[in-house]
Order: sequence, then structure tokens, then C-alpha cells
Amino acid sequence: MIKNLAIQNVRSLANLEYEFLPGINVFSGANGCGKTTILESIYLLSQGFSFRAKDLKELICWNTDGLILRGDFTCGESSFSRAVGVDRNKISAKENGEALRSPAVFFGKCPAVIMQPSDIELLRGAPEVRRHWLDEILCYRSPANAALLRHYKRVLQQRNQWLKQYKRDGAPTGGEDLFQVLTTQLVDLGAKLWLARLNLSCEISPVITDYYHKLSGGVDAITCDYKSSILKEDGLADFGDSGIVPDEEILRKTFASKLAGLELVEKLQGLTMAGPHKDDLALCASGYEMRSVGSQGQCRSAAIAMRFAAVDVASHYVGKPILLLDDIFAELDVNRRDAVAALIREKDCQVFIATPQAEELPFTADAHFQLT
Repeated sequence: MIKNLAIQNVRSLANLEYEFLPGINVFSGANGCGKTTILESIYLLSQGFSFRAKDLKELICWNTDGLILRGDFTCGESSFSRAVGVDRNKISAKENGEALRSPAVFFGKCPAVIMQPSDIELLRGAPEVRRHWLDEILCYRSPANAALLRHYKRVLQQRNQWLKQYKRDGAPTGGEDLFQVLTTQLVDLGAKLWLARLNLSCEISPVITDYYHKLSGGVDAITCDYKSSILKEDGLADFGDSGIVPDEEILRKTFASKLAGLELVEKLQGLTMAGPHKDDLALCASGYEMRSVGSQGQCRSAAIAMRFAAVDVASHYVGKPILLLDDIFAELDVNRRDAVAALIREKDCQVFIATPQAEELPFTADAHFQLT
């Protein structure tokens, strides 16, 4: 949990300090007063990145030189302080006064899960949105998964660069020898990443469907399956039905065969055409993908179910996460509001809620902060 927060020059917030309680902390006020920015600040100090901005320099208050964030945390029996400083030239991060290479090092020690109206993109959006969500909670299971993702993305980038050079002038740096080395590395890393994702999918798919059942009041049901072109190959096609995760060596051989068959096309296109970076998580209702047939209510319930699944993964492998709710109740009917409130109480996490009207929440706040 986070015990306190100091904000200086973050978006529209100039200089604020807060002391928090372990239970439900509510920020209320008119639109544009900075409620979401406070949640973003907590998330940044917890996770090491923003859920709204790719570049932390975007958070600097207009017409100022830089921003500073500070917070004190407790996680299990350990306590620590964190600070982030951002100016136009650099980004700095500290934990207990010790300089870190970047805020990204924060990730995995005191997790946070955000729920917001834009989460509907988890259902409506492109596959990369769902892959990002899957990979984020994959890193909760093991720090080794974070290193695996970084390594895979780096090799994929190098291989794509080689293919682009080949398409452009036919004589890429390193020649065919380098291409084969990069392909071998990609196959090995891809098989490991598939194995990690498939194991995670087996763990969370029934959890997501169960949460959806609770949120919908048992009116309808969904299925959740990991989708990959590699699983359509011989010997792997029955994975989705059996729920048995293929052996890593089988994945490696199948991936190598797939890339060998695509080599000519890849050189013409200048792009790696198969791999974990092309996969998706399919959530279906009545046999049809919700991204195309799901109603607003169904998609919002499924997105919330996915977020609660992330809470469970973080709780099991790291510790109870900080739960951040950015005005999600306005988008839900009464029954779904009550179901979400019941699940929040069940999780017993520290909760932060941003809402225009605190009196409309389905529970009482332990601490209430009114913003103007």
C-alpha cells in the first residue's frame, strides 16, 4: 500500500500532499480538477510507468521546468520510499534515496491495477492491447518473464531491421549468416514466450469467465482462449480443446518450420510474419468474438473481469496490489455496480477511486478528498 503522496508540477497539479488509509480512498470533484492525475501518480510510483502517457515528459505541468513525485510504501513487512523526477532533459528515479537507472525498476514490488472507462479497448481494441495486458501480468508471475519479453522484442526488432534492408537494397548488414542467427534466437525465445503465455492463459481463463459470470448476474457466459497461428499447425491444433500446454521443444520445432515456410514472403514484405507478437486473446460470447458482437455492457463486464484476474495474479505471485478505479461506476447499471463493489470488498486491497460524485458510490469511503 501507499501511505502518502507528494505531487509537484504534474499535469495541472502544482503542489499537493496526501496521507492515505489502508481501505477505500476517494477523490471527488468536477471534471478536469486532477482526479485521474492523482491516480496516474500513484500508478507511476507503483508500476514505474504511466497508464496514460508513453513519455513521462508529457506529465510535466505546462510552463514549468519539471515534475517531482514522492511516496512512501509498505509491502508485506518491508517499507520503502520512492521518488521520480522528470525535466526536459532527463528522468530520474530513486528508492530509499538510492538512484535507479529508470522508474521501470519499480515494477513488480508493489503492484497496482487500474480500472477505467477506456478499458473497453481490451475487448474492442486491436490484438496488441490484449497482448500488452497479458504480458504485464505475465511479469507478475516471474521477473524472468520481463527479461524474456525484452530479449524477444530486441531480437524481433533486429530481425525486422535486417528484413527491411533486404527488401530495400537486397544486401543487408551481416548477410544471410546474421539472418539465420537472428531466426534461431527468435525461435528459441518465441518458444519460451509461448510456453509462458500459454501457462498463464490456462491459469486466468477460468478466472475471467468466473468473474464475468458474477458481474453479469449469471445471465450469460463467455469463453477466453489464447489464439496463435502456431497452434493451428499439425500436432498443436487440439490445444484449445484439451487445455494441455505443448512442450517447449514442440513449440520450437513448429515455429522454426513456420518461419522457414514464410522466409520468401518475409523478405518480400520486409517484416517478420509469425511469432508471439502476432497473437491474441479471444473472448467470445455464444461462439462469437466480443470485439465484434459484444454489447457495451458485455464488453465492460469482460474488461472488469480481466482487471480482477490481474488483481488475483498479482496477489498470488507478488502481493495485494493497489486498486485504482477511475470513474468506472458511471458506466455500469445498478446490478453490475453492486457486483463490482462486492468484489472490491472481497479483495481487501487498498483502493483509490476518482469520481465526480462520492455520494453515488456503492460503498462508504474510509478517506475522502475533495478537489476543486
